[in-house]
Formats: sequence, C-alpha cells, structure tokens
Amino acid sequence: MAKDIFVIGIGGTGMRCIESFIHLCAIGMFDDTNVNLLALDTDKDNGNFRRLRDLKEAYLKTKGVGKQHTSLKNTFFSAKINYYQFSPDYSRQSTFDQLFDYSGLNFKDPDKAAIADLLFTDNAKSFDLKHGYRAQTHLGSMLMYHSIIEEIKNGDTNSDLRRFIQKLIDASVGHPRVFILGSVFGGTGASSIPIIPKAIKDAANLMSQATDIEKNAYFGATLLTAYFSFAAPTQDELEKQKVIATSDKFALNSQAAMMFYEADETVKKTYQRLYMMGTEGVDWKPGKVKDQVITGGDKQENDCHYLELLSAFAAWHFFNSQETGIVDKLQGLATLKANKQLEYVYRTFDDSGKISFVDFVNDDSNENNSEKKEFAKKIGMFTAMTMLEYKYKFFEQAQTGELKVNKIEGYEDIEKVEIDSLREYMNLFHFSIVNNAVKEGWLRQLHNSAGGGDKFLLNAELFGCATPKELDKIDFNKLLYIKGSDFEANAFKIGLLSNYINMFRDEFIKTQDSTEVSNKIEKLIKRVYDALCSLYHF
Repeated sequence: MAKDIFVIGIGGTGMRCIESFIHLCAIGMFDDTNVNLLALDTDKDNGNFRRLRDLKEAYLKTKGVGKQHTSLKNTFFSAKINYYQFSPDYSRQSTFDQLFDYSGLNFKDPDKAAIADLLFTDNAKSFDLKHGYRAQTHLGSMLMYHSIIEEIKNGDTNSDLRRFIQKLIDASVGHPRVFILGSVFGGTGASSIPIIPKAIKDAANLMSQATDIEKNAYFGATLLTAYFSFAAPTQDELEKQKVIATSDKFALNSQAAMMFYEADETVKKTYQRLYMMGTEGVDWKPGKVKDQVITGGDKQENDCHYLELLSAFAAWHFFNSQETGIVDKLQGLATLKANKQLEYVYRTFDDSGKISFVDFVNDDSNENNSEKKEFAKKIGMFTAMTMLEYKYKFFEQAQTGELKVNKIEGYEDIEKVEIDSLREYMNLFHFSIVNNAVKEGWLRQLHNSAGGGDKFLLNAELFGCATPKELDKIDFNKLLYIKGSDFEANAFKIGLLSNYINMFRDEFIKTQDSTEVSNKIEKLIKRVYDALCSLYHF
C-alpha cells in the first residue's frame, strides 16, 4: 500500500528545494508514495514560484491528462503528487501599518501601539510585504501564523491550504510525517519554520477539534544556512524599498537562528529532527542579473544549487527513517517524540571538492551501498532518457506511429499534450534549445554550482555542450558517468554494425508493457525505464 508523506516548501529557497524534491520524484526515488506537497510563499509572482508551477504541471500531465493518477514502483514519475499552494493576500493591505491599522491603533489602544513601536522599526512597519519578509523574521513569524489561521477561518472549502491540512487530519489516525524545506537566513522561510507546526496544529483544531496534529505527527525540517550572495543595494534602492535583505548579514542571521533553535522549547517540543547544511563561503551568486538587487517578482528567478538537492535528500532520509530503534546512531522518531528530544543531523563532503552519489544518501557503512547504486541508476537513466528524446525523438515517434516499421506500436492513442509535457519536463530537468543555444536546466545548474568539471555526479562532458551541434556529436553512452567512478563500466558496448538508437530499440522490443500500469503514457515510460536499466546493466 502506498504511503502518504507531507512536504512544505517555504520562501524562495524553499521553492527551489521543492524543485529538487519533485526531480527526485521524477527519477523514481519516491516509489509507491503519495506526496502531499504545499508550496508556501508570500511572493506568488516570484520567478522561482512560476518555474515550480511549470515543473509540477509538466509532471502531472506526464502522468496522464484527464486520467486517474496512482503511485507506481520501479519507473520514472513513480510518485503521485498532490500539489497545493498558499500565498497570503497582500494585494489590498500590503504593509504592517495597513494590516493592523497601526495609525488607528495609536488612538484605540496606545499600549499595543507602544509594543509595536518597541518590536518594529518604522521601515519594518511600512515596507511592501508582497515580495516577502526580507529577513524581518520577528515580523514574518507573526504575519505568517496570522495568515494561515485567517485562511482557515475564512471557511473557503476550495482553499488549497485547507485541503492540505484536511489531508493531514485524515492521516493523523496514524503518525504522519511532515517535512519542511526552507532557509534560516532569509525572510519567509526563516520566519515560518519555527511556527509552522503550531500554525498547522491550531488550523487543524479549527477544522476538527478531535484532531491533535502535534501529538500524532512527526516533524522534520532543514536548517539551510547561508550559501549564496547577491549585490548590495544602493542608497536609492534602500530609500525606495524601505527594507532589503542583504547577503552580508546572512552569516550572522544563520548564527542567530542556530542559537534560537538550540534554546527554544517550542521548537524542541514540536520537531523531532533538524538537518543542518550550508557552505563554507557565500561567493556563489544565483541571480540571472548578477549586479542588480531584485527583491522579488517575476524577475527573481535564481539558479538552483546542489545544497537544494541535499535538502530534498534530507526529506528523503526523514521519510525513510526508522520509527523505533536506533539506526546509524540516530534514534527512532517515536522515541524522540516520546522523550521530547530534538536530534540534529549533519552531512559533510570530503576535502577533494568532489560531490558523489554517496554524499546524498545514507553513509557508506552498507557494504553493498544499495542506496548509492539506486540513486546513481535513477538519475543516470533519467539523464540518458533526456538525451534519447533529444537526439532521436523516441517518445514522439512512438506516439505518432513512426516506429511501427520497427515493430514498436500501440502508443498512438497517447495524448499529444502528454508527450509535449514529458518533453517540457525533460527540458526543465536537463536542458532546452533556445535560439540555437543550450539553455541550462536544473541538472546543469547544479553542476555549475558545484564548480563544474568532474566534481558533480555525472561526466562533465555532458554539461560542456553549448550548441545543438556539439550535443549531436556527444556519445552520451560512454560519457554518462565520470571516468574512474563506480558506474563507468555500466556503459554498454555498441557493435560495429549498430548504433545507440538501434540497440535501444532492440532492447525495448525485448521488454513488455507492465500490467501494473494503466495509463498508456506511463506504460511507455515504464518500458523505456526497463530497457535503459537493462542496457546499462542495472
């Protein structure tokens, strides 16, 4: 029976962490799983938020348009994703002053106004909230909690937030697991991580007083510290925007957040496990516009970083953790909850600067290291599939019937939009061609963030092609895995009288459509997955 898990991504960094999480679902790291995914950000027009929506739409349509989706095993796109999103509505009242009628408060309740004056500067009370909380975490925590509770009080049965919490209520007869993705050095994520369990508990109580989410659910989260920087604002920008988060304060913000999490009793009581990660420096600049301050909106579309993939794997680790007993020196979640203990988990890379498969999964104590092999297989095979479709249009030809001459048929009734969505997903995952140049997708951006070369998982030559002409020449079979790696030998030999596509077609014909998969597009994807795994000796 498929298991239900709950994931919440918060703020700009949280949106990019969800991107990595969805990509893990696409390559098949969450087999037989129903993922309830909530994207929570104040800036609904943010470029990263838009890219996330495009990604989830491509994922959902790839699993079938107008068809029932189910969770699967041993294939790509195996997880069933239920996607929800929530953004506080700051379209009419976009400042603290407007939300709480601060000017009127001076007359109605001078004592409360005095408290507000003590806690918030004039700029904090008057900056536009539509682009997030801008490192004003004391303000953001209050506003996010207030927004969540007010959304439930409104009683809108079509509210995504209400539907997500209802799913959690339904699952609370057991011990549902909730994992929160976000940073601790910025605005929205840093503001929300401490208060989300309480906000969910109180919102659930408003919907069903018999439910005790805090008692039944296990909570985990990333404590993602500073790992990037951006240009400092000019004086003119500061005067115009009132408040701007500056990256020179990120390290200090991270340190203060760590002290808070270590000392706060509410955090210790509600969370069972926190995953700490960051980088030694903050030299990496993710923005498309490197020398301009962009506080939010559609122009803020930052590149992805390998730490966001590490955050997604923190969620993977949490959802696969033991409930009881001790594994790898980590206590079971039930024991932690019963003893009101909070466990911190760290992950370090070696001094070589290279990032390998084992760095993302559990440690190397397992002699066979099946988890490392599984990750290497699935991301490698998915990457091979993107190249297969780019160079040979295999999925497109199967759907149009052009492969009948190769005895590959029966897929002509797949909806064209499903094939188009699969191609769009692969473009977002790896690359697309725009104006005769290679536009970098998620995987290439992660490779760049790791420093390029053979420092990140797959062969650097895969990422070095800048034009379609260069892509057409690359032997992506031999150049899939890094030379000298544990998986270089998985490349298959191509005979003198054959080629890649002919060998793949022959292997595809040897496989059979799965009887466990109902949607025709998913049957085709599953069969491609099986053929690739066989070819590459997995």
